[in-house]
Amino acid sequence: MMKIKDHVYYARIIPGWSYDICELTIRTVTDDYFVGVDKRDKHAYLLSYSDIDKVVFFDRGDALEYVKQRESMDKGEYEC
Repeated sequence: MMKIKDHVYYARIIPGWSYDICELTIRTVTDDYFVGVDKRDKHAYLLSYSDIDKVVFFDRGDALEYVKQRESMDKGEYEC
């Protein structure tokens, strides 16, 4: 279960445009969702528990691997 002040990594992906990893500190936890605040720009992200291990990871290495995989898949999609 997610707890306040936990750290997670959010793979923020906008296909063909942006492939980022945001380090979030959890500030709000409910039964249905949690909110993480980006360490650098203090932007808050509302995320669902179903996002865990899909775009939210507890290990930065896992998030990086996912982002690299998506970026390479998407680049192949947009090449002419």
